[in-house]
Amino acid sequence: MLQYCVPTWSSYCNVGENKSNNVSKCGSRFVHKRFRVLLPFDLIVVTAGEDVVLECQLVPDISLDNLEVRWFKSDFALPVHLSTGGRDRPDVQDKAYQGRTELFKDEFPRGNASLKLKMIRASDEGSYTCYIGSKTYHEEAVMNLKVGGFGHRPWIHLEENNKQGVRVVCKSDGWYPEPGIRWEDGNGQDVTAQSETEFIKDSRGLISVQSHIDVTSDSVNRFSCFMLNWLLNKKREAHLQISDEFFPKVNVWLVIFWVVAGLVITAAAVDIMFHRKEDKMIKELQLFCTLEGYDEVEIDYVSVTLDEETANPRLEVSEDRRSVRLTGTERSLPDTGKRFPFWPCVLGSEGFTSGRHYWEVEVAGNRRWILGVAAESVERKEAIRWIDWIPGDGFWTIRRVDDDFYVRTSPRSPLRARPIPGKVGIYLSYESGTVSFYSADTKSHLHSFTGIEFREKLYPLFYTLHKNKSLKICSGSDLVL
Repeated sequence: MLQYCVPTWSSYCNVGENKSNNVSKCGSRFVHKRFRVLLPFDLIVVTAGEDVVLECQLVPDISLDNLEVRWFKSDFALPVHLSTGGRDRPDVQDKAYQGRTELFKDEFPRGNASLKLKMIRASDEGSYTCYIGSKTYHEEAVMNLKVGGFGHRPWIHLEENNKQGVRVVCKSDGWYPEPGIRWEDGNGQDVTAQSETEFIKDSRGLISVQSHIDVTSDSVNRFSCFMLNWLLNKKREAHLQISDEFFPKVNVWLVIFWVVAGLVITAAAVDIMFHRKEDKMIKELQLFCTLEGYDEVEIDYVSVTLDEETANPRLEVSEDRRSVRLTGTERSLPDTGKRFPFWPCVLGSEGFTSGRHYWEVEVAGNRRWILGVAAESVERKEAIRWIDWIPGDGFWTIRRVDDDFYVRTSPRSPLRARPIPGKVGIYLSYESGTVSFYSADTKSHLHSFTGIEFREKLYPLFYTLHKNKSLKICSGSDLVL
């Protein structure tokens, strides 16, 4: 244990150093004290994104104003935070911590050297040393910081596989460290051994998880996916119920095939009919299963209204703000800074920065429209005479122009749905980066934009170029789900 000498000051006091016994001299008096650096915890566990205080106390509680207080990880010369003589030294601070650390200066007279670390990242995990010293004396102590990321609720849905049957897929992101994965069937049996799991680290150091299990006609029809953060002792779960009709127990055509084994044409027809039926069932199930487990508590069936301050002057918004039509007559409207002065479109009043949301729009009779979502920062100025309405411009949309029905991508991708829907459902999952479109008439999936990393507020988008034909937002009680 090293010693720290506290001189007793007076008008005649001259401080010297006796290197043989490490004491300070003040006149003929010698005053010295030992000090220790104490940490109340050897290990701290914190959730990513939160703030944490790493406590450090000098004992006895000598003032830190004239001492060096240094917090560092592996490199003493690259401090997490450094204060010398009561002044912070951001010029030598590790860039990864700049703007995220703080000492409690008002506690320095009481020997409190605790460090506040803000907005914890996965990369912050490790050992932290609290070092306190003068030019001659120092003491230090070490604590470990563990970071846990409690991911988002898993998104469980169906996909086709390359074999006979389908694949149940469970996805989630925002985990740290890698979570434990467990699958159970409808009988509560552990079927994790039948699954395959992939872990991907994102730019924040957090883990995205994708796990799947293949399902055949002899499997049970209910599956549960569990993800556990063992560090935080917290888990997330999602469940999927597959319709009993999805895998028919008896294939009549297959029986006929075996009876009339020589009829190759019949056998081929049976195979084609079965796979078409399976594809159709998968698409019909998307509306109920792809919506991230179809959990009515989690999905917000929003009552969208229109923001008149964003509406093009040629558009007329109804009094209840639930429908819009193109009048062809341009009105004189104030410049709100949010308006689309050239393009005949309007945004929803409600913007979204998180969560899962679903709304429906009646388009029957209107043959020229665009529907989807738009980022808050999209270009709206009249001087811009051409917008592609594609993801690169901040739009995730589908479009109808007379008999053409397609996804707004570059190049555009046709949608095969016939007849063209009279009512369209739009689903937004902010955290999962998904925008999906459905035919509410047939309960079938039209298209999904996936794998998007949203960074700003998103708004429902409505565009109509069919004169006097409305786009009408369905009320919450009218939704098909």
